Amino acid sequence: MGADIIGWRNCSLQQELGQDGFLGKLKMRAYQRMIEQQVPEPQRAKVQIRVKVTGRPDRDLDYAQVRAAADEFARGIPECGSCMIARGKPLGCYHYVTYPIDEPFEKLVFDFFVSQLAQRDSICDQLYRDIVSQFPAAGSGWHTQRGASGPLARRGKPFEHTFGSLFSKKRIDSAQILGSLFFTQEAAALIVGYGRFWTELVKFSSGRLPVSDSRTLAEVTDLATFYLAMTASALSEGSTILVDG
Repeated sequence: MGADIIGWRNCSLQQELGQDGFLGKLKMRAYQRMIEQQVPEPQRAKVQIRVKVTGRPDRDLDYAQVRAAADEFARGIPECGSCMIARGKPLGCYHYVTYPIDEPFEKLVFDFFVSQLAQRDSICDQLYRDIVSQFPAAGSGWHTQRGASGPLARRGKPFEHTFGSLFSKKRIDSAQILGSLFFTQEAAALIVGYGRFWTELVKFSSGRLPVSDSRTLAEVTDLATFYLAMTASALSEGSTILVDG
């Protein structure tokens, strides 16, 4: 479980498959990983799954069919080699952030956000005013689906922070921040803003949290590099970011 993050620039493969078809192909890779993690190799040939893709009929596939579809898709197309988003990698337009978010990263992103809130027009101040403050302050999945068996975040309780003047107190918690990070972004200004956010967050992490201590930070570090390419593509080509999960 996690967030599928796709740089969408309408290349020939993306045009051919459409968004639902592209996400459906990505799910084949997820199904393959799931089967290989949970089923011993001698038993995989007997596994069958029902694949559901929005707008298309359900399909029953066995492991061999899932693996063949995943392998074919993973090769990408020749155009990937010159794509400014893919940076020479087959399907380099695709990134994944695994859920649940680990506790060291949740502490890191919370500390980073809090460190900038008092700085007018810092990236965290801007994101707080425009996006994070609009996220529910309680009761969301990011508030409730957490803990040792929680699917979204490993920490049992969100971090909280109160700020502002005596007569205008404001509150923010780490669930609101996490819930505001992974969503479809069609406006170039949003992509530019989140590109700045991820870049500054990775810089903030230096000396505070080793990448080896947080799977989430390792994935986000790669995501920050991707966002730099996406910023250029969004401004020059009108590319968008599609997020599923």
